[in-house]
Amino acid sequence: MATRLHPLASAVTVDLAHGRIELKTPSLARAVAVPATWLARAIAALGEGVEPLAKSLAESVAKDAVMILDGTADPTPEEVAYSIALALGQRGFGTCGFERFGDALTLLWNFPPATDASFHRFATALVAKVVSDVTGVQTHAAVLSTHADGLTLFLGADAACALVRERAARGDAGPQILATLLGGASA
Repeated sequence: MATRLHPLASAVTVDLAHGRIELKTPSLARAVAVPATWLARAIAALGEGVEPLAKSLAESVAKDAVMILDGTADPTPEEVAYSIALALGQRGFGTCGFERFGDALTLLWNFPPATDASFHRFATALVAKVVSDVTGVQTHAAVLSTHADGLTLFLGADAACALVRERAARGDAGPQILATLLGGASA
C-alpha cells in the first residue's frame, strides 16, 4: 500500500533540543498542549464520568479522520485505519495500527497518554466512538491486553467485548481470548 500524505490543518511542532515550539492551527483558542501525564491524571480524576469527555473528543477525531479520507467514495479498510491513526496521532494520542485475526479486529495503540486501568474506560469509549462515526458501523471496544508502551483493544459487538472484558479480568492472555472468540482457532 502506498503511503497517503495528508496536509495537517492543525499541528504542534515541539523541538525541545532547539528550544522551539511552533503552533499552526486555524483557531488559537482551540489549541491546548499539556503533558500526557496531566491528561492521564485528569482522566483518572474523572473516574466513571470519563465517557462524556471521551465521546466529545472522539467527535473531533472522527471529523478529522473523515476529512483525511477526503470524500473517498469507497475507502479500503487500510485507508480507514490510516485516517483514524493519523487523526489520533496528530492530537498527541500516540500511534496505532489495526490488526485482523480471522474475524477479530484489534487496535494496537502505542504510546497512549496512559496504560493503567483508570485510562481503559476513556480509551475504549474514545476508540469505539471514532470507529463507529468513521465507518458508520456501531462498534464497541474492550481492552484485550496491555504492554509496557501501550494497549491492545478488541473492536466488535457489545457481547464479544463483554466476553473479552470478562476473560481479561480473569487474567487470560490476549491470544488465548482471541482463540476463544474465534472458536478455538489459533490467534
